[in-house]
Amino acid sequence: LPDHRAALRQVSRFLAAAFSPAFPHQVLGVGHRVVHGGTIGESVLIDERTRGAVEEASRLAPLHNPPSLHCIDAARSLFPDSPHVAVFDTTFHQTMPPEAYTYALPTDLCRQHGIRRYGFHGISYSHLTKEAARMLGKPPEHTNLIICHLGAGNSMCAVQGGRSVNTTMGLTPLEGLMMGSRCGDIDPAIVPFLIGHGWNAGEVEDMMNKRSGFLGMTGNIDVRSVEDRALAGDEACQLALAVYLRRLRKYLGAFLVDLGGQVDAIVFSAGKAQGRAARRPRIALSGLEWAGIEIDRAANDATVRGKAGEVQAAGSRVKVLVLPADEQLEIAEQT
Repeated sequence: LPDHRAALRQVSRFLAAAFSPAFPHQVLGVGHRVVHGGTIGESVLIDERTRGAVEEASRLAPLHNPPSLHCIDAARSLFPDSPHVAVFDTTFHQTMPPEAYTYALPTDLCRQHGIRRYGFHGISYSHLTKEAARMLGKPPEHTNLIICHLGAGNSMCAVQGGRSVNTTMGLTPLEGLMMGSRCGDIDPAIVPFLIGHGWNAGEVEDMMNKRSGFLGMTGNIDVRSVEDRALAGDEACQLALAVYLRRLRKYLGAFLVDLGGQVDAIVFSAGKAQGRAARRPRIALSGLEWAGIEIDRAANDATVRGKAGEVQAAGSRVKVLVLPADEQLEIAEQT
């Protein structure tokens, strides 16, 4: 299919054939996932003003927002009678305090260019917060969580009283944890260092986003294969996993401090969390018994392929949950 409009037209025809020829005129609402909404603090109806805000935020998410605009334009033309709603991955993190989202750069510079930590995966975090609270039998506003969203792009979020108070990603999704092809946290002086050795800014950005992380360290972006090779004795894969886990635990400790040690549960979700059990709590949290975090191996190994459950041991002071991500449901509910 040549473009988003053609793809949506094909889907619309399929749904009309499956349900009703009048389907395109019976859609109650169309929800759009938009990665970057800047400082927009809620899901909003899409009008020209909203579209302009999404376009403006494209300077902060040049790989993600422009395709979203193509989808929005295509959907609005195919479903003209339906309200369209933009649901942003950044919205959930608008509750972070200034000390969590502010970079120690010149204030005027940050204001001029909108430089601050925005955070991402917010649609997933919003859903997981409600699901975790439901499992714990508590209202979300009384629930404190550390959520690990471990998919193709990895991030973590500290949730206090149902609201984001810190997260690992920043101005862009590059900051934070080590990922499949992204480096995560590095010394920013590496950028001018490489430019001084003949690289240009675009090449450095491309390398950090697309040729780093597990891919850069092992030549393989598939973490399952990296784990298999590590178990077989591959030293590069063993090192990559060690770097990944060290970064994850560093943020886990930082978020425990952010929450004052009052954590109802640590939540694992998304692709890696719902895949092989070994790459979830059992390994990520091993050795943290001193902090009151203990894993039941059998329960851990049983919660795979979309199955939710508690995986902490009987004596653990902190509950550990594995939950499937459902961003589509969250978008539908917010629409």
